[in-house]
Amino acid sequence: MNHEGRRFYLPLPPATKTLFLINVAVFVLNLLALLLSQLVPALEGGLGRWLGFSWPGIFAGFGLGLLRVVTYQFVHSIDPMHLVGNMISLWVFGPMAEARLGRLGAYRLYLWGGTLGAVGFVLSAAAGGYLSAPLVGASGACYALMVYAACVQPNATIVFFLVQMPLWVLAALFCAFGAYWQLIELATGIGAGGVAHSAHLGGALLGWLAFRRGWFVDHADFGGRERPGFFATLAGRWRAAQAARQQRASDEREQSLDAILAKVKATGLGSLTPAERRFLEQISAQKGQGR
Repeated sequence: MNHEGRRFYLPLPPATKTLFLINVAVFVLNLLALLLSQLVPALEGGLGRWLGFSWPGIFAGFGLGLLRVVTYQFVHSIDPMHLVGNMISLWVFGPMAEARLGRLGAYRLYLWGGTLGAVGFVLSAAAGGYLSAPLVGASGACYALMVYAACVQPNATIVFFLVQMPLWVLAALFCAFGAYWQLIELATGIGAGGVAHSAHLGGALLGWLAFRRGWFVDHADFGGRERPGFFATLAGRWRAAQAARQQRASDEREQSLDAILAKVKATGLGSLTPAERRFLEQISAQKGQGR
């Protein structure tokens, strides 16, 4: 049997596959960093020390600490189940979201979901008095993908611990569970075993908003319509507002001109006020320039 030329194939769309491989690669590098930390003191604590997110950390490095809002989304704790759980979510929900969003849209949803997850974590940490606590993992981003996928295909069947259910039910259960533990934490100060439910809820909120507002779509949607991305949508809305304002101003000038001409016809030029005369001169000059 000839196997020449065969390559390993990861059956995932481009953005989901890239995000998956980056997360796995960073996990392996983190293991190596921990193993080498006895020889290299700077590696003590692994990559989480350098790439993890925390409120004090974003002010470090003359502003470079802000990059941790992104980097924390790719580094996980040393517990392999932390990585495995998030990668299963990415594997299942990433392709469903990417099918609608396209490659660039899937990247945006992942990164903005993680960013809003960090915001949720900061708010919860401020309320709980643990602002210096670090945050790592792709959970916020994966919750954004899960909720977005549930909005796109709410009745898709999924099996969770041998129980078959619609996808929207699974997403609702996960979000409700997170909201419950977040409320318990805020009310009692007792956390849920180090799980950052606030980050999960922040990512889930971004996923829902992205679907409702049509954010991040960079190619034709299921209806076959070309849809712009998030920033292109904002720019388009600004241009439309500018055009509407210009049209209103033009309509008002036309109405004023009609009223002045009617006045001239009825009572003659001598009846015009100085302001009305200046207005006619301006209109005449503009029309002369437009020839």
